[in-house]
Amino acid sequence: MVEIWEEIELSESYLVCCMFEEAATIASSVLKRVCDNKSTDVGEDDQLYEIIESAGMVLVQSLKELGRTLEILNELRQLFGSITAIPIQVLVTGACFEISEGSTCAKQFLEEFLGKWRYVDEQYYVPASREPNVVYMGGRDRSFTLGMDDYLEVVDVYVVTLLGSLLNDMEHAFSWVEKAELPEEKRKFESMSIEYGMINYPYVEQMSFHIPYQMQQRFQTSMWVNLEFPIHGEVMGSSLNIYAWHI
Repeated sequence: MVEIWEEIELSESYLVCCMFEEAATIASSVLKRVCDNKSTDVGEDDQLYEIIESAGMVLVQSLKELGRTLEILNELRQLFGSITAIPIQVLVTGACFEISEGSTCAKQFLEEFLGKWRYVDEQYYVPASREPNVVYMGGRDRSFTLGMDDYLEVVDVYVVTLLGSLLNDMEHAFSWVEKAELPEEKRKFESMSIEYGMINYPYVEQMSFHIPYQMQQRFQTSMWVNLEFPIHGEVMGSSLNIYAWHI
């Protein structure tokens, strides 16, 4: 476990130093080993999730800097085997990066991901193929459940950013929200978000910047984004993610 974290920290250091090829290589290697040996030596579910999330964030940002943005989602699918196993922040960041390039390739990917979950007990989502009588035992194992907020984060990227803002396909966006398995209050909120986003922000782009732990004490927002954009920071595992909404 310690060795894996040392590799992740090394990949983060390479990312900070703009050595993107090296960062991507190490992050990809970590993900391959962990995803192929989930039940052997990676520890508890929470530690496993932090490992694959941290390595995944390094990978997607490195690929973007290498000019390989349009390869990100396919690369994630190959590494994780199933798109439902990809950590939400990694998936959302990769999708937003591709959308920021004006690509519509993320559409099929997001539709597939969202279609693989079923809303149950007015609390969370489970794989659509899962037997109804299986009892959820807790933990963060994404093969069992997906929290409502995580699911809705992907919904926002799909209906507001992709369908509404990039493709200007309001009819499809509203239709999808109406048919989707969403809590009623969330359905109304998503519909309002589509309309509000189209009227006030003709193109909205959500970007996620992964700030390695060793940089957090000297982090300055001006290093990453224009200060006129709203900024949101969130601690994810051993790193800090900064989100900026570009209008």
